Amino acid sequence: IALLNYLFRSGRKPVCMESANLNDDGAADIADAVYHLAYLFREGHAPKAPFPDCGADPTGGGLGCESFPPCAD
Repeated sequence: IALLNYLFRSGRKPVCMESANLNDDGAADIADAVYHLAYLFREGHAPKAPFPDCGADPTGGGLGCESFPPCAD
């Protein structure tokens, strides 16, 4: 929802853009939302690691992540 809000409504980036890159292609865009919806409703591929756990992107990523409250201790 935060990604769709960023893309189509507010233009305000989520605090953890890297978490929005679900297909791990180096960008946070509509393809990530479609990827996630396909996983949820059409038996598509699961998001890349560290899904389903919290953690750093093992491929490095370059979108940045100031914080990700759902993963905070």
